[in-house]
Amino acid sequence: MLSNLIYSYEENRIVCCESDNLEFNLSMIEPLFFDSLEFHHYHQKFLEKTYKLYVKYKNKIIGYYYFGIKGDCMCFPYSSPFSLIYLKKKYTIDEIIIVVSSIKNVGILLNVKKIRYTLPPEIYNLEYINQLYCAFNHVGFKVSKIDINNYFDLDKFKNKEEYLKSVAHKVRKNYKTAISNNVVFKQLTKDEFDTAYNTIEINRNQMNYPLKMSKQHVYDLINMESLVARFFGVIQNDNCIASAIIFDVNADISQVIYWGDNIEYRNIRPMELLTTEVFNYFQSINKKYLDIGPSSEDGIINSGLVEFKQSIGCSSIAKLSFEYNI
Repeated sequence: MLSNLIYSYEENRIVCCESDNLEFNLSMIEPLFFDSLEFHHYHQKFLEKTYKLYVKYKNKIIGYYYFGIKGDCMCFPYSSPFSLIYLKKKYTIDEIIIVVSSIKNVGILLNVKKIRYTLPPEIYNLEYINQLYCAFNHVGFKVSKIDINNYFDLDKFKNKEEYLKSVAHKVRKNYKTAISNNVVFKQLTKDEFDTAYNTIEINRNQMNYPLKMSKQHVYDLINMESLVARFFGVIQNDNCIASAIIFDVNADISQVIYWGDNIEYRNIRPMELLTTEVFNYFQSINKKYLDIGPSSEDGIINSGLVEFKQSIGCSSIAKLSFEYNI
C-alpha cells in the first residue's frame, strides 16, 4: 500500500498524511510518468512498503518524492529506470540540500541499512539534475555506479534524407536494403499492442536476453490515463519483423521501452528502417529527445549496443546512482 508521510525537517519527525495531493505549489518541473501517482499506485503491489513523502520546512511543504522499502534498503526508484525529487517553485540550493538530507534522515527513522537512488540522465533537466548530484555528494552519498545512457537529439533531425547522409555508410546501405525488400513501416494501434510485444519477445528469446516486464505488466501501463504510449512495426507480407514500444516520459522526452527485430529476417535489415522512421515520427510531433535507454548493466558497458546506437546517430550520457550506508 502507498502510504503518505510528512517529514518535518526541524523536528526530525515523520507523521502520517491522509492526502496524496499536497504538491499544489510544487511545479518547478513537470513530474515524470515514472513519478505519477497512477504509476506508483499500480507498482505498490510489488513491494513490502511504498511511500510518498512530503518534506516540511518552516511550516511549508518544499518538496516531495516517492520511494519503496526492499528488505533493509530504501530504494529510489523501486520499479522504474530512475526517479526525481520535486521541489517548490523558485527553490533555493539550500532547499535542495534540505530535501536530499531528509532522505538520509528518513532512512534512519525507518531503520533501513542502506539507501539507493538512481537519478535520470541530464537530458531530463540539465541544471537541476547537476544540482542534485552536488547535493547528494554534499550530504554524504557516494556514487555507487555510472551507467552509459543513449539518446537521440531530435533537433538534429531535419529530414530523412539529411539524416541518412549524416550516419554511418552501413546504416544508409541497410536502410536501402530494407526498402528494396518491400517492407512497410507502420504505427500500430493499441489493439495491435500484442503484435509489437510479441516481436520483441521473439527477439529477446533469440538473443537469450530477459524481458523485465511481462506482456500483462506493459499492457497495464499502456492503459494508464497518465501515459501516452506508441507502438511501431516493420511489416513484410502481413508479418511484423521488427517493432518498438515507446512511452512519453514527459512533454519533451519519449523513451524507447523496447525495440528489436526477429533475427530470422535480419538479412532484410529492418532495424535501420525502424529507427529512421521512429526518429522521423518523433521529430514530426516536436519532441526534443528520444531516450534510447542504457547500454550498460550495473555499470558494465555493452560495447556492441553502444556501437549500434552510435551508428544510428545517438549520443551518450551518464546516468548516476548514489548510495548511503547507515
